[in-house]
Amino acid sequence: MKIEIVACLLSAAFLSACSSTSPTTAQHQTLTQRMLAKYGDTGTTGAEPAPPAAGPEDVPADAPNTVYENPALVPTPALRMSAASSL
Repeated sequence: MKIEIVACLLSAAFLSACSSTSPTTAQHQTLTQRMLAKYGDTGTTGAEPAPPAAGPEDVPADAPNTVYENPALVPTPALRMSAASSL
């Protein structure tokens, strides 16, 4: 008798769980739809692209190439420690 009651309660629980999730699964969007909804209309479709980052061509040609004449060429301690740790 107890087994029948447990089986009935379990089947009722499974049926209610399946019936409650079926309407919500139909409302799920795909990843593409979510991304379009989130990022689709940012207003940058007709704007020109950002300028490129500063590169070696932006460094003046007459800048000193030695560390003694240009102390900015010396790497920071954090950069030196990072480079030494990768060896």
